[in-house]
Amino acid sequence: MDIDIIDDNNDLRELYQEIIETGGFNAKGYACAEDYIKSQKCTSSSIAVITDVCMPGKSGYELINEVKKNNPKQRFVVITGTPQKGYIKEARACFYVQKPVKMDKLIDVITLLSLCSLAGNSDLPPACKLISDLDSFGICDWKCPHQN
Repeated sequence: MDIDIIDDNNDLRELYQEIIETGGFNAKGYACAEDYIKSQKCTSSSIAVITDVCMPGKSGYELINEVKKNNPKQRFVVITGTPQKGYIKEARACFYVQKPVKMDKLIDVITLLSLCSLAGNSDLPPACKLISDLDSFGICDWKCPHQN
């Protein structure tokens, strides 16, 4: 079960990868959106793509929009220290998490996304909404991007 991490901060990317792997998942890191897109990974679904927002080149929100063109079911987690900077409402993510990230929260997010990918998400959105930092992002109308 794969998790892809896109963050230009090498130390954070490696930390997230280590924590996710400790939780029993496979994780692969990319330094920028363009590296992820070039890897062709964006055409197949992983459990989730965790992306920073402010990076050189494409932002995390631009990455979400680009990947969803070819892979609309891909799940995304936005992690950023500047929650309201560059927010694009159409780039809907499953989770929004403000840095610094509590590591137990990261594992909770990945666990919920794993359950969603395995069994569907009919009962998960209330739990997802509770652990997302929606207020920090100024998001008051979040809906699960994978529910009809």
